[in-house]
Amino acid sequence: IRRPPRSTLFPYTTLFRSGNEAIGLGLINAGLRTYIAYPMTPSSGLLHFLAGVSDKFNLKVIHPESEIGVVLMALGSAFAGERTAVGTSGGGFCLMTEGLSLAGMAELPLVIVVAQRPGPSTGVPTYHAQGDLNFVLNAGHGEFIRFVVAPGDVEQAFYWSGVALNISWRYQIPSIILSDKALSEGGFSFNIEEAGKIKEGQPLPWDKKQSYKRYLNTDTGISPLTFVPDSEAVIKVNSYEHDEYGITAENPQAIKFMQDKRWKKVKYLTEELTKFEAVKVYGDRSSPVCLLCWGSNKGVCQELADILGIRVVQPVIIAPFPERQFREALKGVKKIISVECNATAQLSHLIKTYGFSADKNILKYDGRLFSLEKLQEEVEKVL
Repeated sequence: IRRPPRSTLFPYTTLFRSGNEAIGLGLINAGLRTYIAYPMTPSSGLLHFLAGVSDKFNLKVIHPESEIGVVLMALGSAFAGERTAVGTSGGGFCLMTEGLSLAGMAELPLVIVVAQRPGPSTGVPTYHAQGDLNFVLNAGHGEFIRFVVAPGDVEQAFYWSGVALNISWRYQIPSIILSDKALSEGGFSFNIEEAGKIKEGQPLPWDKKQSYKRYLNTDTGISPLTFVPDSEAVIKVNSYEHDEYGITAENPQAIKFMQDKRWKKVKYLTEELTKFEAVKVYGDRSSPVCLLCWGSNKGVCQELADILGIRVVQPVIIAPFPERQFREALKGVKKIISVECNATAQLSHLIKTYGFSADKNILKYDGRLFSLEKLQEEVEKVL
């Protein structure tokens, strides 16, 4: 199907938009063909929005019977060559984790929008939290590569959603767009010119010079793709460990060979991500005091930094963690104050694994956002 020109996005990107709508537009801009979701706040608005514009952008928008149906249908869609995304919140993502592991083993591109809300269990389904960072980083059984991005405003939501879709298809890995209640359902003015430009990337195509190996071990670990119905290829995908053709394998040499093949991608993905501004810095870049934040806390931290004359550091890419850019963003910092909407300082603990330590954690986990006044009061206590 011929895609509508990018200019058709403009009527949708110069208005008052929610974060869910910005995510949807970013996915469309990067070539989204199919969106599959079971409604779960605060991601439901994305399903409603894409269903409403599906005719204008030639989208398939599907509402299956459960989140298990969602993820398996999405994997089948990707196998057939359709750029596909799904959306959910924590409880629905729980049901998708076996499918997430299947994507890791079968090297199927999968984009999952996880819009956080308070848990555990049903929690407080219409309020705000940032409690699922550890979950999305570690979900699934076994070890496999994933790309995780946490946008902090609508411009970032638009831009990084497109990046996530392209990364997923280039490297044949799952990507997770980690949003939250405040971003997904909040309303913001939005202009596409402030978001940055992303074009639809293309996966590595099969050159048809030799018999098709779905899992051909290349220098980068990225295998050439072709899709059904291709009369010149037998295309096998497998949830079991397998050889280059996709046939189940159990001997130790084959198991290690394919694990090494998949992990090769990390090196090249990490190199590619250095071309992006993976860590954002706001406020006074020379200040020795830094507010560390992620997701929608970016806005209140940036506003407070302008008042107090301090620095804000916001990692947008969470995995693979942009260690080099993060270290550069913290140059000259003597005190790190981590600001998070969870009870266990999840980002603060994550950066410890890379040799960084927060001096103070300011945490809020009552289902509400930080107000500027309350955050200023807490930060001034530390200072």
